[in-house]
Amino acid sequence: MKFREFESEARESLLQAAKETGYQLSEVELISPPNPELGDLSCPAGLRLARQARKAPGTIAKELAEAIAAAPRRRLVGGVEAHPSGYVNFRIEMGAFAHEMLTSLGDGQEVDLGVSAARKRIAIEHTNVNPNKALHIGHARNLVLGDSLVRTMRRLGHDVQALNYIDDSGAQVADVIVGLRFLGISEEAPEGVKFDSYCGDVVYTRVNQEYEKDPGLKEKQRLVLREIERGEGEVAEFAGRVVSKILAAQLQTCWRLGARYDLLNWESHILRTGMWGEVFEELKRRGVAVLETQGENAGCWVVKDQELGDDKVLVRSDGTVVYVAKDIPYAAWKIGLVRDRFSYAVYAEQPGGAVLWTTSASAPQGAPPPAHPRFGGADLAISVIDSKQSRLQKVVGRVLERLEGGGSQRYLHRGYEVVALSKASAESLGLTVEKEFVHMQGRKGIYINVDKVLEALREKARLETRKRSPERDEGWVGHVAEALAVAAFRFELVKQDPDKMIAFDLESAMRLQGDTGPYLLYSYARASRIVAKSGVARPGTSEGSARKLVHPKEVALIKLISTYDKSLLEAERYLSPKEVATYAHSLASAFSEFYEAVQVNSEPDQELRSARLAMVQAFRAVLRDALGLLGMEALDEI
Repeated sequence: MKFREFESEARESLLQAAKETGYQLSEVELISPPNPELGDLSCPAGLRLARQARKAPGTIAKELAEAIAAAPRRRLVGGVEAHPSGYVNFRIEMGAFAHEMLTSLGDGQEVDLGVSAARKRIAIEHTNVNPNKALHIGHARNLVLGDSLVRTMRRLGHDVQALNYIDDSGAQVADVIVGLRFLGISEEAPEGVKFDSYCGDVVYTRVNQEYEKDPGLKEKQRLVLREIERGEGEVAEFAGRVVSKILAAQLQTCWRLGARYDLLNWESHILRTGMWGEVFEELKRRGVAVLETQGENAGCWVVKDQELGDDKVLVRSDGTVVYVAKDIPYAAWKIGLVRDRFSYAVYAEQPGGAVLWTTSASAPQGAPPPAHPRFGGADLAISVIDSKQSRLQKVVGRVLERLEGGGSQRYLHRGYEVVALSKASAESLGLTVEKEFVHMQGRKGIYINVDKVLEALREKARLETRKRSPERDEGWVGHVAEALAVAAFRFELVKQDPDKMIAFDLESAMRLQGDTGPYLLYSYARASRIVAKSGVARPGTSEGSARKLVHPKEVALIKLISTYDKSLLEAERYLSPKEVATYAHSLASAFSEFYEAVQVNSEPDQELRSARLAMVQAFRAVLRDALGLLGMEALDEI
């Protein structure tokens, strides 16, 4: 967008000036000045060249600034000054800068990022909730982080596959099956209770309580695991039906939060297609996997790698495959290191009409399936998995590097810290808590389901919306309340640094003002109301009218709007949508300060009024775009 064009002009000006004055300046470091009075961009060129030239930094900066000033005038660089410390400071030519930017965004509809990075095929895996329970707020952090990353990468022009890995052959699924098959727990959830909540809150918790009473019951779990891996027989078929029913309930929650997926990858299919066997043989052939003959891992196939420290078991002595081993062929499939053995079928139509595909371990019978998108074989794979799995993800990455025969950087782990419960929230669940927060523990029933949080947020938003708009019908109020609830929840989870733990608090999450998702939605609605009252759909600007935008709050808002693309590029660089969330909140705050400082529709100067309306339209366009990346619905009225 426009600020990067300004940066480009400043960079070119400095390089040309250095050439003309005889300095060897290989790269230009541009920074934002600590004081806006110093300009809009600064470069410490004098400091960088002082040793080379054996001159005072201020003298060099002055020579460079004079050379730039003497050169033909550039479009966006309005002025250049030398600072005695050795910095060269640049100022924006606001007439051209604001006019061009506001004209491009004046209709409030489209945002041209102007980003032309190399397009990649990227596989992003996220959500990955074990199909034995409902989503709790820890799972939701994975979903929100992953879904916003998918949206951001697509917005930057990449071809993104959104993958959801279904661990249908793990111990937690086996626990549910043990409860339903061997403990006589009812297979039907009570009236009004979602099946995923029932299995997690009742069945899974009860089974783990029974394990503590009767450790011998664990043999039933091992039996179920073997049957699921074999993929045949009554137990495996029963498990398949239960998992499908749980997954259907989980997806309702995921879709409610705005997540959409391209493909469901089932762990059992990796085993049944022979993909694991193929990779396992290759690992043995290359000496990556070795059979341990003595010690505590005798009879196990392990990975030995100095960078990993301790040996990592892939296959136990009884022949069962550990979790991380199943992840290796899946990761290899993502980046095309193994032949695609999956068949594909349509799983469901998601809200909005997008098709959700699923892997299959065998080709469908009868008519051939409809043509499916190309899956696997991505240029880059990103796995959103919590930081507790960092070592296992490092194992996967190291194994892939050895399969590729080099230091591959095509498999990346986007870790994130856990979500804990605040003391107040934990006590509201009837728990006695001594610390300020408590980590969630599914086996002990210490967690908050996403559905319950969303319902609580929705009810609070509904009451607030009804109070503000008593004349509106219930359908409109319900739609607004749902949008506010989702915005509140998603923003609470995405605004934090992924590498820091969140102490989730129900009351804080329900706030509809401040550093929250609803604040962003209210800001957008306020701007929409200003435009609607003006009666002008596309306000016009000229360089002359743009030069009238001199109030500090106007200048600050214009500059911030012009840097939207930079926040997306930062999000791509750090694999962190937090950058977009931070930008969106800063933008909404800057707009609020602008609106409180100057008049818009009541401004008597027609040219200035039109330019300010164009600013409001530009703000709407950029904020709506950012809200879309964060999975929030922009509402014209609240």
